[in-house]
Order: sequence, then structure tokens, then C-alpha cells
Amino acid sequence: MNEGNVHNMRLAHNFMVMYNAEKYIKERCHTISFSQNYDILGHGIEGSNHPAMWAHYADKSNGVCIVIDKETFIAQNKDILSQHFYKFEDVEYSLFNTPDDKEIDYEATTPEEFIKNNWKTLFYLKHKDWANEDEHRLFIMDYEDKLSIDGCIKYIVLGRKLFLDNARIKEILDIIVNPNSVCYRKFIPHSFATTCYNTYGYDTFEIAFKILEVVRTNISNPLYADYEKWLIEEQGYK
Repeated sequence: MNEGNVHNMRLAHNFMVMYNAEKYIKERCHTISFSQNYDILGHGIEGSNHPAMWAHYADKSNGVCIVIDKETFIAQNKDILSQHFYKFEDVEYSLFNTPDDKEIDYEATTPEEFIKNNWKTLFYLKHKDWANEDEHRLFIMDYEDKLSIDGCIKYIVLGRKLFLDNARIKEILDIIVNPNSVCYRKFIPHSFATTCYNTYGYDTFEIAFKILEVVRTNISNPLYADYEKWLIEEQGYK
């Protein structure tokens, strides 16, 4: 709600540049937001274990959380990122929607320059009410296409309600076992996890046993039979 809000700053200091910067931001700047690992009273918690995030962004635990390896993601997209201005940093949280005025660099002759000079105050400052998200954000200018996550996924956490529904797990596996899918043979049972609510919040734990159970229940399907053979012969499953 606050990001890229040039009007929170002093427009009179450089009116036309800042006015055009707001239009530039809406049309040519983009962000991708991630939740990262965090700490509660000395306990390290994985970013996939935010109870509020599961409720807010994952349809009350009916969705999924895709865990991305940041360094692999950057390497996978290095050719694109090297051609554009981008930042990949933590979001900072404050009680104020605008930083101290002395932190803003108003000396710019173009909207692009103004944004590059003030990327942190424009895109990495959020109200403290959002602090529980522990957000880590990618900001990029002048790129309209997609970025690849091929080979960057560490694992996929299934929402608790999804995990309890074998039919919905089969929908996911139907894609993974299909030779025509871009996901074909890229995920093994240990690529999946789910969350478990306990006295400390949520824990993430692997659910390979559940994935294998669904695979073997559908072994009469040739695609599943081929997938299980691949798991046994090439991945060492028994």
C-alpha cells in the first residue's frame, strides 16, 4: 500500500521529475515478494511456517508455498538481471510511511535517475504492521517478461488442507508424471512437505511417504508405473 508512493515525499523539491517518476513506477517497475526464515525467541523458523501467511495468501491452508533457493534463482536469471537495474534485499519496517526527509535524494534530472537514487525508500519501506511477513523482495526496472524458477525450487510445501486431500495431491502428481509437462521428472517424493501446527506455531516436515502412497495407489496408470520405475532405478527409492 505504501511502495512507490512518491506523493509521500516533497514533490515541490523536484516536481516534474517526481511526477513522471510515479507514472514510470506504475508502468515499468516490478517487484516479487518472498517470505524468509525468521527468529522467535531464539528459535529459527522457516519462512514456510508463517501461520498468518497461510491464512492470508494461501486460501486458509488450501494453497502451497514454493521454497526458492535465492542464489540459484539469481544464477538462473543472471543474463536478464545483468541487463536491468535490480535489487534483492530485505524490506525494512517502520511506524512511518515516509523516511526522514534527509534520506531522500531529490537531485535527479530524469524519473529513472530519481528511482535509482531512491530505490530503498521507495520499495523497501513498509509499515510495521507488515513486519510479521519477514519480506525479502526483488525489485526490477524496465523488464516486462518472466523470470525462470527452473531448477530453483528446493521443495513445495502443501497447505495442511491440501495435504489431507489425496484427490488434490493426485492432481499435482498427474502433472509431474506426464511426459508432456515441463515438470516431468523434476520432482521426487522428497520434493514435497507440509506444515504441522504445534505449541510453537508451524513446523515443516517432509511428506514423501504420502506422495509414495498416492503414487502406488494409482500404479495401474502407466504414467504412474513409469514414474515409480524412474524413482526406483534412477533415484534410489525402494
